Amino acid sequence: MPNSPRSQWHRNGLYGRDRTAWTLFSPETFARQMFGNFSHFVGPEEYQSTTAMNGFTVTADGAGTIVLLDRVGGWLQLLAGVVEGQGVNLQQAHETFLPAADRDIHFGCRIELDDATESQWFAGLAITDTDVDVGTIPADIVGYWSHDGDLNLDFQAQSTASGVIAAVDTGQDLADNTAIELGFTIHGITDIHTWINGREDTTAYVNTVANIPITEMAMVFSHRTGEGVTNSMKIDWYNIVQCYV
Repeated sequence: MPNSPRSQWHRNGLYGRDRTAWTLFSPETFARQMFGNFSHFVGPEEYQSTTAMNGFTVTADGAGTIVLLDRVGGWLQLLAGVVEGQGVNLQQAHETFLPAADRDIHFGCRIELDDATESQWFAGLAITDTDVDVGTIPADIVGYWSHDGDLNLDFQAQSTASGVIAAVDTGQDLADNTAIELGFTIHGITDIHTWINGREDTTAYVNTVANIPITEMAMVFSHRTGEGVTNSMKIDWYNIVQCYV
């Protein structure tokens, strides 16, 4: 893996904080060579209501809502309804990230599940889709998920060119009410490195070029309850950045 400053983002544990870019690069370099966004959900700049966020498309299935929590550090909750299969799909309104030979894409987030076994969720990048979950994953996608009924943390990268690719079990088990940091780095259109709790996960390493989507994508978080209980996914922070190399 390249040993550039950009490759250190996940290893130094700072990739979820906005100060990272300013520490590694001057403001002028940041503005010229990088773009992206981040949030710790500590203010109203994105959040509008239980059904709307600036810059995002919020799609509820049933009584699903989004809620800002009174929790240190700022958290956003994707809260499902009381019917099994209900939930919320939260996706950036525009596809602004494109894997290409001259750039890297870094994604990171910290999430927590009320009931890891009875949850179905996804976090990562995908083409525009108002119903991203493990049952209807779109053709072009890169990210983490787990399906209803087990605690396995899976990673999936597939493209229109590759067709459906089976998800890889990272070997990491999820736990109820326990935060986990997830991330990945798409290096050009060559490979994808994955990160769990700040450490590289070689189990889910992707080096098949056909599996990397070469199309515009948007960040997405999706969650559904796997039982008749209002289970939820909570997001502490996210960071998505595209760097020209």
